[in-house]
Formats: sequence, structure tokens, C-alpha cells
Amino acid sequence: MEQGRSALVAHPQATHTQPKETKVSSHKSSSPQAKLLGSGTAGLLELLLFHPIDTAAKRLMSNQKPIFGGGKALSSSMAEVNLVIFKGAQGGILSKYLALFPGLGFAAGYKISQRIYKFGGQPIIAEYLDKHHNAFFQNTFGAHSNTMKEATAGSLIGIGEIVLLPLDVLKIKSQTNIETLKKRSMLTIIKDEGIGRLYKGKAV
Repeated sequence: MEQGRSALVAHPQATHTQPKETKVSSHKSSSPQAKLLGSGTAGLLELLLFHPIDTAAKRLMSNQKPIFGGGKALSSSMAEVNLVIFKGAQGGILSKYLALFPGLGFAAGYKISQRIYKFGGQPIIAEYLDKHHNAFFQNTFGAHSNTMKEATAGSLIGIGEIVLLPLDVLKIKSQTNIETLKKRSMLTIIKDEGIGRLYKGKAV
């Protein structure tokens, strides 16, 4: 009995220690080059896949005449569709598809630049806030600090995005009324239109 008691004293019951929690940053570290390349690639793919749909939608919205109904024959309505959406493009499916890519330069300049700036720039700003101003957000917003950091980064990016608005305006003009932009360089368009008109709707 004495030996058993001494054995219990000599070998106390092991205690379980809780592992220490490691604080993980809310932003995974990746190079700025990777962010910019990824967002630029996304913009290019978006342009190739959805620019024709966007062109068709813009042309339908700018059309003032009804296409279907009103006693029109189906053949007449389909001819109107070809005129409005495809601008009377002749030939097969490929010719009609290519007719949905007007102003590709403006569209590429706007869409790719926007995606690089927005999706490539916002994580960089969010990481900067996380690294240099984390204490301020923690003390001010507590459990919602990460959400507010993301919101702040998005707001700052959104303010700067207005710089790209003229490219969007010219993209829409090229989609709906390409004749007004033919044989005119970017500088000529800005001179003729005025930079103020290219920023129409900036408040929205």
C-alpha cells in the first residue's frame, strides 16, 4: 500500500494544456504582380465572353422602334432584329458574331483597366490597412474590423474608378453609334466632345 501511494505521488496525473491560438491575418499574402495579372486576365476573359451580350443589350435599349408585335410578320421582325442588333451584318453566324465587337479598343481599355484597378488594387489597399492601421480598426469596430477594412478599401477604389468613365462612355457610343467615332483618334474625340461631356453622369 505504501509503495502504491508513493507511486501515485511520484507520478501525478498528467495535465492537458490547451494549444495557444495563433492570430492569422485576414489577408493571404500574395505578390502584387499576381493580383494584377489575375485581375487583368479576368477582365480579358470577361471582355471576350460578355462583350457581345453587352453590345446586343445596349443596342436594344437605344432602339426606339418596337421590333415585335403591332401586326408585324415574323420575317419582318427578324429582319428588324438583324438591323438593330447586328447592324445589318450580312453572311453567316461568324459575320454576325463579329458584328457584336465594335469599339473593342475602348472596351478593352475600359474593362481590363477597370478589373486590374478594382480587383487588383482593392486587395493591396486592404492589406495595407491590415498591416498599418489594424489597431485603429480593432479599437473602433471590434469584431467588425475586417468588414470595415474591406469596406474602406472598396470605397477608396470606387472613388478613383471615376477616372475610367470616359472609356466607358466611348465604349457605349461605339456599340450603339459607331459612325460618330469612325476615323477619329482618342485625342480628336476628347477635343470635339469636351472632357466634361465624357464625364456625364459621374455623380451617379
